[in-house]
Amino acid sequence: MNSFCRILVFILTLAFSCSAFGADGNGFSISSEIVQGVQRLGDEGKLAVTTPLDFEGGLGWGAVAALGATGLAYVYDTNVRDRLQTARSDRLDKAADAGSLVGNPFLHLGVAAVVYGSGIVADSPRYKELGEMMGESLILADAATLVLKEATGRARPLTGSGKDNFRPFSFRSNYDSLPSMHTASSFALASVVSATTDSVLTRFAAYGAATFIGFSRLYQNKHWASDVVLGAAIGELCGRVVTRYHASRSRSVSVIPLVSGDSAGLALVARF
Repeated sequence: MNSFCRILVFILTLAFSCSAFGADGNGFSISSEIVQGVQRLGDEGKLAVTTPLDFEGGLGWGAVAALGATGLAYVYDTNVRDRLQTARSDRLDKAADAGSLVGNPFLHLGVAAVVYGSGIVADSPRYKELGEMMGESLILADAATLVLKEATGRARPLTGSGKDNFRPFSFRSNYDSLPSMHTASSFALASVVSATTDSVLTRFAAYGAATFIGFSRLYQNKHWASDVVLGAAIGELCGRVVTRYHASRSRSVSVIPLVSGDSAGLALVARF
């Protein structure tokens, strides 16, 4: 699937998540949801760019560590590829096929749409916001990886080319290896799920699944190890940016009009 088809699917999925379950009424407005969603994505996109430079907040050092891990993986890319290709088995083949299927970024966007729509139908602000966070983190992660894929133009291992074969902005099939979108999408979901649950088991399962999806891309010779490491870092970054942004909004203070009898005034309302 070429880049233009990917962008088209992103747009269609976003439109579906905003409207498939919606009908104006009960305080729900499709148009306002779309406007608010676009505004949030804009704010979160800016944060995704600036957060890796925020060393006071801690994530800046995390970005440095992620780049270091990507560089280290790059050194051993060929060794990792060769070892995995000599350790194949029917059982691992089937498991990797399943991992690659479950890690499909478009499937993840569909899951986010279902969670979001279910929250609207059930009148559950919690699940509605969870769907929003899933969708926003996925869109940010997928968009970032899509841009980097075409900008770097790295050859996939299955082409038989070496790890150093880059053709920037060539827009050619199988020259879009860096970073792994399956991995980025999976870790974005895992990050959001982990941030919104108190269950250690759920967190372990979310990150375990994301890690296995990354492994499946290596095993199928679709990506280099450094592609997967960078994809995981991008997904984690986008997930954290989105969940922190929503948390900051939920603790916001607003001013509302207050009318009591013959008097009127303003009241401060804080949400925590």
